[in-house]
Amino acid sequence: MSSAPDRTTTDVETARQRDLFTLLVAVGVAVVLARFVTGFARGGGIPAPVLQVLAADLAVWVPLTVGALWVLRRASRPNVISRLSLGWGDAIVAVGIVIVSRAVDAAMSISFFGTSGLRPAPTLGQVDVVLLVVSAIGVCVVSPVLEEVVFRGLFQRRLADALTPRTRFLAVLLTAFLFALLHVLISSPASSLVGFEVFTTTFLLGLLTGALVAMTGRIGGAILAHVLFNTVAVVLTWPR
Repeated sequence: MSSAPDRTTTDVETARQRDLFTLLVAVGVAVVLARFVTGFARGGGIPAPVLQVLAADLAVWVPLTVGALWVLRRASRPNVISRLSLGWGDAIVAVGIVIVSRAVDAAMSISFFGTSGLRPAPTLGQVDVVLLVVSAIGVCVVSPVLEEVVFRGLFQRRLADALTPRTRFLAVLLTAFLFALLHVLISSPASSLVGFEVFTTTFLLGLLTGALVAMTGRIGGAILAHVLFNTVAVVLTWPR
């Protein structure tokens, strides 16, 4: 006959497994929807560029948000808020993460294509400011916050809790791998080299932010690093 503590432990493990499965499903749905919306838009189904960007973003945001809310429904509000906190040490490390990740990305791009890729794209005619602003908000604010909550704040934490202390580092590696894979699948890179660069850079970013979260128990630094990482690219490629 099972004791109450045994039943409690089993319930916790079952809930953890259910949360991990929910998040994996959310990521999978996001990939499928993103690829469908992108193909539909390219086929002329969504003529307006701004609507194309919004549709592509929402295809990823909605599944991830639903998955995160489902997992967070049992979490206490004070506990969630404390994990979102950001200290000076977190901020300093976040800046270092951005410098390292961007340097590696630029070095790979120069090695593969002869250019860092971080320069304003050539434009013909008048620049669509609304399109640029909408894209920038999504890339620099919404996506980094949502992705860090889902990957580092929820998936990595629950995966780490399911592992032993000696194998807990695998949670950081596996989460970073899933994070990088998501970006490759939804970005539809033009070549294998571009795909390799995207995967390597996002894996490195996920690895470093994941390590920071694992050491501090907070995701504020990871969010800041992700925001700055994307913002650097947006600022340097913004049409002049």
